[in-house]
Amino acid sequence: MIRISLIFCEFISLALGVYLPLAKIDEFWVFSTEFSILSLSKKLIFEDELILGIIIFLFGVIFPIFKILTRLFNIGVFERFNLHRFSMVDIFLLSFLIFIGKLSTFFEIELLTGFYFLLLSVCLGYIQIVFSNIILRKEK
Repeated sequence: MIRISLIFCEFISLALGVYLPLAKIDEFWVFSTEFSILSLSKKLIFEDELILGIIIFLFGVIFPIFKILTRLFNIGVFERFNLHRFSMVDIFLLSFLIFIGKLSTFFEIELLTGFYFLLLSVCLGYIQIVFSNIILRKEK
């Protein structure tokens, strides 16, 4: 029951993290832009940056949903691929963007609620993995 609750909370957190704005960028103290994973990938695809938009959509939406579904339905075939490692790609890219923003005098970046829901989703995924490993050790 705890496993299902963790997976459900992870999915809800992922959905909110993908939909809600991740960050706000202020450029030259005049222009301000907020973006989410969905809005960013949609914008890139419509501006003919297909590969980049598809990669962001794959790593930000499809892989995490696939990872959640494999744990929900106990599909053990995919465990050897370590799909949980792909969950951190979008957070790594955001941390890199924040680092650049701190070095630049031309723009500032502020993390918004979508980022924290995305981070919560990743943390819940790792908690669920640890919880599953503890249960497996007790069964042996």
